[in-house]
Amino acid sequence: RAGDRVRVGRRAYVVTRVVRVRKSAFPTRAVYGRTRGQALRLVTCAGPFDPARRSYRDNLIVFARGV
Repeated sequence: RAGDRVRVGRRAYVVTRVVRVRKSAFPTRAVYGRTRGQALRLVTCAGPFDPARRSYRDNLIVFARGV
């Protein structure tokens, strides 16, 4: 959730937002684009599982900034 803290090694980040998006509408620029300062993006699967494609329909994306 927004406001949660995440530690990766010695670095600390605060979550700014969490979004669930369809894989077909993946926000490539927002996830992989340039940022001001330290940033962290966590991407995982979400939504219903499609057995025909052997994949989940959505992605859950956590955006965080360095503190």
